[in-house]
Amino acid sequence: MTSFARRVFLLASLLVATGCAPRKIAADGGVSARDTATLECAFTIVGGGVGGLHTAFRLGALYGAQVCLFEKEPRLGGRIYDITKEPNADGPYIAAGGRRIMEGQKLLFDLAGELGLALEQPELDADLVFVRGMYSTNKDDFVKIYPGVHYDAGKGDAETQLLRQLLQSPERRRIEKYPDFKSYARAVVGADGYRYLRDVSRFRGDFEYPLSALGYVDYLEEELEVCCKASYPRGGMSAFVRGMEQKARSSGVRIFLSEPVLSVDREGAAYRLVSSKHRIAAQSVVLAVPPQALQRISGTVAEQIRAQPQFKALVGIRVVTVAQWFDEPWWKAVHTADNKEIWRAWTTGSCINFVEIPQEEYAAAQHVIRAVYCDQPECVSMWEKLATGSPDKLAAEVHKGLVHLFEKNGITTPVHVPEATRTMFQLWPDAWYYVRAGTPFSNKDIFDWAVEPLAGERVGLVNEAYNPQRAAWSDAAYKSSNHLLRKKYDLNAGASPTSPRVEGMR
Repeated sequence: MTSFARRVFLLASLLVATGCAPRKIAADGGVSARDTATLECAFTIVGGGVGGLHTAFRLGALYGAQVCLFEKEPRLGGRIYDITKEPNADGPYIAAGGRRIMEGQKLLFDLAGELGLALEQPELDADLVFVRGMYSTNKDDFVKIYPGVHYDAGKGDAETQLLRQLLQSPERRRIEKYPDFKSYARAVVGADGYRYLRDVSRFRGDFEYPLSALGYVDYLEEELEVCCKASYPRGGMSAFVRGMEQKARSSGVRIFLSEPVLSVDREGAAYRLVSSKHRIAAQSVVLAVPPQALQRISGTVAEQIRAQPQFKALVGIRVVTVAQWFDEPWWKAVHTADNKEIWRAWTTGSCINFVEIPQEEYAAAQHVIRAVYCDQPECVSMWEKLATGSPDKLAAEVHKGLVHLFEKNGITTPVHVPEATRTMFQLWPDAWYYVRAGTPFSNKDIFDWAVEPLAGERVGLVNEAYNPQRAAWSDAAYKSSNHLLRKKYDLNAGASPTSPRVEGMR
C-alpha cells in the first residue's frame, strides 16, 4: 500500500469511528439549510456505471463503508442496461446497451469467473447485408459496385483486407499529418475503398463523425485483435452489475441511488460535494461519469477538468437501440441457400441500420430481437423524433425496415414479418467515445491523463470515454477503472483464477 493509501485509510477509519451522519432532507427534496451535518466518505465515486461500480467493488474490499457511490439513476450499470418485456419484471433480460464479451477481453472473462457467471457461446450462422440495391450473405459480392477497391480475391474477406491496409500502410508513420480519419482512409485505400468500408460496416458513425486518424486506427488495431467469437452472460450483461453490486454492498460500500451529485469543490486539503440529498466530505474523488454527464456538474473541480484540452478532445457517438418482442420467432424460418439461419442483418436502405437476432439459449427463448442498432447521425435524429411522437409510428417504421430486409430479398427463404407485440426504444446520447479530429492526443494520452486530470489532486476519471480504445461497450470502462486503481491507489485489481463456465464451446 502506498503512503497516500495508508494516510487515506487511517483518516477514513477515524471518519467511520466518529460517525457518518447524513444531512436532513427538506420537504421540497433539497438539503436543509438548518442542518450542517455532513456525510463523510474517504472515497467518493460519482457515477454507478460499470466503471464506477467496479471501482467501488474493488476499493470496498479494502475500505468497506469508507467508500461511497452516488448514482443519479434508480439503477446501477449505466450503458449496461438490460430490460424486460414487462416493466419491473425480475428477468429474463435483453440488452438495451452492451450485449456480449469478445475473445481477447481477458479482464471480462476473469471477472465473470470471479463473480460466478455462466457464459453461453452459441453457434453463429449467416449474415444478411443490403448495400446499394443488392442483397447478399457475402460482403465480397459488393466489391463489384466499387471498381476502385483493390484486394486479393483469392484470400477473400475484402473488408478485413482493407482494414489491415489501414493498419499496415507506410502512411501510418505519418498519420498525424492527416486532418481526420476519412482523409487518411481515402489516401490509403482510395475513395472507393473508403466508400466500400462505410457501406458494408455495421457502424456508419465511424465514417461520419469527425474522428482523429491516429486515435481511430489505434482503436481499430485492438478491435481486430478481440474479434470474433462472442460470449453472452446468462442473465444478460447486467449479471456483471448485479454480481459486483452484491459484493460491494456485502463489503460495506454505501450506495446511493437516484441521487445525482450536483457540484464538486475543494475544501481545505479535501473535497466537498453536494448531491440532491447530502453534503459529502471526501478525501478522494472518482468521477466515473462520461463527458456528457460531467457537463451537468458544477463546482471548481468539475469546471477545471472540463477546461482541459484532453477533455475537449473527446467526441461521443449517439446511438439508438430498439428491442422488439414477437409471439413467435418468425426469423427461424429465414434460411440461406445452404440452409443456414440469419443471426445478423444490416442495410444501407433503411434506418434500422443493424439487426441482431440472439442465438444464445437464454435470450433466444424470449422471442426478442434487437431490431434497430443505429449510430448514423441523421437516422438517430429520425428515430429520436419518432420516439417523442406516436409509439405506433415508430413501430411501423421498424416493421417497414424488417420487411425490406427479410420478406422478399431473393436470396433467403421468403417470410412474413408480423407486427411486434412490444417495442422498446432507447437513445444513448454517448454510447461510446473517440478522440476528435484536429486534436494532438493519442488514445493512450487520454487514458493516462484521466488518472490525474488535475496535477497533484486526489481526483481521477473513470469511464469508457477516458479509454477511447473502446473495445466494445464495457471492456474499456473496466480497463479505465483498473488503470486508476493501479496508478492512483496502488491497488492491483487482479483477476480471480476462477474461470467462468462457458457453454456451447466449439
